Amino acid sequence: MSCGWRCGPETLPECRLTSTLRRYAWSVAVKVRPVCVPDVALESRVPARTRHYADRPARHLRVLTVTTRIGAAVSAFFGVQSIIVGQDVVWITVVNLASATIFLLIPLLYRFGELVAPLVFFFVAFTSITVLCWHLGTGSGLPFYYLVAATLMVLILGSEHLVLASVLAALGAATVIALALLVPYNTGVQPDWAFRTGFILSVITAWIMVVAVVSFALREIRRAREAMEAEYERSERLLTNILPATIAERLKDPSRNIIADKYDDASILFADIAGYTKRASDTTPTDLVRFLDRLYTDLDALVDRHGLEKVKTSGDSYMVVSGVPQPRDDHIEALACLALDMADAVADLKDPQGREVPFRIGLAAGPVVAGVVGARKFFYDVWGDAVNVAARMETTDVEGRIQVPHNVYERLNHAFLLEERGKVDVKGKGLMHTWYLVGRRNDEAVRLAVERGAIAGSV
Repeated sequence: MSCGWRCGPETLPECRLTSTLRRYAWSVAVKVRPVCVPDVALESRVPARTRHYADRPARHLRVLTVTTRIGAAVSAFFGVQSIIVGQDVVWITVVNLASATIFLLIPLLYRFGELVAPLVFFFVAFTSITVLCWHLGTGSGLPFYYLVAATLMVLILGSEHLVLASVLAALGAATVIALALLVPYNTGVQPDWAFRTGFILSVITAWIMVVAVVSFALREIRRAREAMEAEYERSERLLTNILPATIAERLKDPSRNIIADKYDDASILFADIAGYTKRASDTTPTDLVRFLDRLYTDLDALVDRHGLEKVKTSGDSYMVVSGVPQPRDDHIEALACLALDMADAVADLKDPQGREVPFRIGLAAGPVVAGVVGARKFFYDVWGDAVNVAARMETTDVEGRIQVPHNVYERLNHAFLLEERGKVDVKGKGLMHTWYLVGRRNDEAVRLAVERGAIAGSV
């Protein structure tokens, strides 16, 4: 099971919970690993839209590169053809071969911006076609290339320069009309067979250019669309890492006003590290963050395994809810199983100094309200008396124990083992009768029942 986090090349595969006697236990010593950042966060540091727009000029230039190569091949071909035909006008061959050479050198102009190279290509092609058509006649098939050039300019310049592409297309259309009025169909400078052959080759090569370049452009568009879809999926994963999946879906609804739900019965868990403040003061920042990163990563995996919802972390405090946002009848039993597995998992945990890391865990149950607050850096939170009681159960707890109030004892006693602690003075509540959760009466039966509940709740 991957932890879903990206680290340096020296990272050891420590994102797994060991499957030894303690099913979810960590190894005794905290091994060094780089401070990690979630994959989706790393991959989304540059917004998808920004990357898409940054890559768009490059896609246009790739289309232009393909166009120049085909254009160079066509011009070179006609240059060779004029030599074979044996025309007396040498400059026809020179124009074709010079155009082919310039087309091949067009990519050297990319450094001067996204417009210089396309415009140079257009005007070189436009000039050579006009000169050759004037010399050979409009029946040579060369006017087809004006339409090809208009199509290519729209693809290469893109929607950002659609006006410029339209002006160039209009210039080509005007030139075709002028040539039709001023130039004869066949000037007679070529033999009839060469003239007909040139027409056929012009038609074939024009169609080849259009099909090849448009196909390449469509592939580029498809790749861009696929990249955008991948970015969308990464954004979705990032959102569901911040919020419960059902809440994230509701948050995306443009008609939503406020997300606030009341739950008549849910359960809350708080856990923290005893003596955390002292540990933070005598541990280097890197070691401390690395330690907490590993701790929270493995706790997150444990919460996911139980089908529950982590609400937040604050310092060393870790909050989990059950029955929110998906109600379930066995929410308190599911949270009790998580609490026992968490206690089991951290039993042998050591901090960077090699010291024991005693955990305190508190549970409570009752009605709560949950919702999303904030417009920027929003978060999902849960409020209610049960939340306050769970926090007090954790702060008044004994290191290494799981403390619950009497009403939770009454709901768990049928399936779990609890040890009476007695009266505890709880801030804001006075004396409360509390118990320690110590185990399950039938471990396998309780686990199977809770796992079935988790599966049913996720459907």
